[in-house]
Amino acid sequence: MTYTFMKDSKLIKTLIHLDKTERNRYKRFLISPFFNSDENLVSIFDFIDDHINKNPNELPEKQILWKKIFKGIPFDDIRLRKYFSDLFKLLTKFLSFDFYQRDPIVQDLYLLEVINERKITNLSKSGVKNARIRLEANEFRHSQAYLQRYALERNNYEILNLEGDRNIRSNIEEINEALDIFYLSEKLRLFCNEFELKILAKHSYKLTYIEEVKNMIKLRGYENVPSIMLYSKLLNLYTDSANEDNYFSLRQSVSENNPLFPKKELAEIYSTMINYCSIKINEGNSKFLVQLFDFYKEVVSQDILLEDQSFSPYHFKNIVVIGLRLKEFNWIEAFITDYAPLLPENQRDNSLSFNLAQLYFYQKKYDLVIKTLQSVEYDDYIYNLNSKTMLICTYYDTGETDALFFLFDSFRAFLNRNNEIPEARKVLYRNFVSIAKKLARITPKDEKAKQKLTLELEQMNNVASKNWLLEKLAEL
Repeated sequence: MTYTFMKDSKLIKTLIHLDKTERNRYKRFLISPFFNSDENLVSIFDFIDDHINKNPNELPEKQILWKKIFKGIPFDDIRLRKYFSDLFKLLTKFLSFDFYQRDPIVQDLYLLEVINERKITNLSKSGVKNARIRLEANEFRHSQAYLQRYALERNNYEILNLEGDRNIRSNIEEINEALDIFYLSEKLRLFCNEFELKILAKHSYKLTYIEEVKNMIKLRGYENVPSIMLYSKLLNLYTDSANEDNYFSLRQSVSENNPLFPKKELAEIYSTMINYCSIKINEGNSKFLVQLFDFYKEVVSQDILLEDQSFSPYHFKNIVVIGLRLKEFNWIEAFITDYAPLLPENQRDNSLSFNLAQLYFYQKKYDLVIKTLQSVEYDDYIYNLNSKTMLICTYYDTGETDALFFLFDSFRAFLNRNNEIPEARKVLYRNFVSIAKKLARITPKDEKAKQKLTLELEQMNNVASKNWLLEKLAEL
């Protein structure tokens, strides 16, 4: 269909992915005669851009576009597709050019390439000097910084050869060191990626020279180079996770060196450390609860977890849960207020209401829990499961018996009719409802019934909110 062509074209999809500022820069790129001489392409872009700004989900059919741009000319599908193809090629060039324009170091290094290729010796000294100054001013010391340093020194080597002065000492040692550090850093990072992939996807990979890389690092004395140090310690965490000292050593090094790494790269390292803490907490190691909360506070203060100025609902929920377990109510309330506006728009309302309800539950503000949860119909089944569980806990604690038993029945019906929920997860919540219902029927003085249910619960592995159920049984 014609509508499908517009919406499914690579050009349209890519333009929708760009924000308004980026599309404005693309417009300036298009109107430059250096890049484009066809005014029809500019007119077609303006038409598309105008409709993306209004509503990217409602794009007109291609015949309407043609009629608007080419008044009085019969519709030519082949010609229009050629225009779209040309616009897309220019868009990919723009993306490369835009990236180049935003990185002065890359510009300096390409200039040195040109100087060498064209043998423009009168620019060589200033070119090398400017590139060196900019590289030294760059605060990052990740592997890419050493790749750039290698490119600088390699070009400088070629320039020195052009000048032909054999009395000047060669910079070949600088080339070698920059290349070594880049290579070793990237190999270590790749080894860490391999372990991460094994955990996530259970795939098998065969990477080479792990022991040789470790030996070379010791031989060259590179243990304290930041990019090598962090990934060496991260690799230790993967290969010997039982040794908690590996975590604390990495944690200290990350805190001391995080200004030297881009946020995107730090986020990858932090994600591994957060997962490690979570595993330790699930194993019953309570000291990692405090560790994880302190770590989260550190990364939140540095906006490390923001991706395109958006906060992950997964991390948002984790931070709230951990803070509430530690009774950090004031900090969590401020966190929810400050960071909820940064949640993805399509998940913001659900995430905000649920996490506020959790805060009220821990504060024992049960009326606010009920008001908050009853006012929202969650799209996500996980929010639905967790909110219904929280309501059961709330009704139990407040003695709302009628509401509690009504919710038992409606929750079980929800589990039975919802085909989106995996069966294993349904078992968890069916067991929770079953135990909670028995708990609600036990009278405080019925010690035999209490012991029987406690034993049943302790022997049950697949049950949601097991700790809360045990806590309530102990209170009877």
